Amino acid sequence: MSISRNQQHYIIMTVIYDEITDFVVGKGQTFRDATKLIEELTNQSFDDVDNYIKDTVAFSLTNYGKIISAFEPHLVNWKWERLPLLTQAILIMSYAHYYYVEKVDRKIVINVAVDLAKKYVDEKQAKFINAILEKVLK
Repeated sequence: MSISRNQQHYIIMTVIYDEITDFVVGKGQTFRDATKLIEELTNQSFDDVDNYIKDTVAFSLTNYGKIISAFEPHLVNWKWERLPLLTQAILIMSYAHYYYVEKVDRKIVINVAVDLAKKYVDEKQAKFINAILEKVLK
């Protein structure tokens, strides 16, 4: 079964959101294994899942602290912990995609993030995501 790139972005965002939600609600417990959720969302065995999905999720979660540290200096009047978790997931996914997974034009990464934000968070958050990614993805 072929999964479109847009569907892949949705899957990655969902897995990261699920993991950081568990992390926050679990009061700092380590991330659990995302493999099962990836298999459920793709309806594939993990071995058959596209490497883009696996790599982006893996880099997002293993570099979680480093990624947050990259955003924090640009959060004027905000703290990372106060951002909606879905906004965090979109930002983390975008950073991992741009810096760790594959070289792609930053405008494309930002456009994907804004498109996801427009679908799943409010317009204000979509604008915030656009502005912060413009500063962080250089």
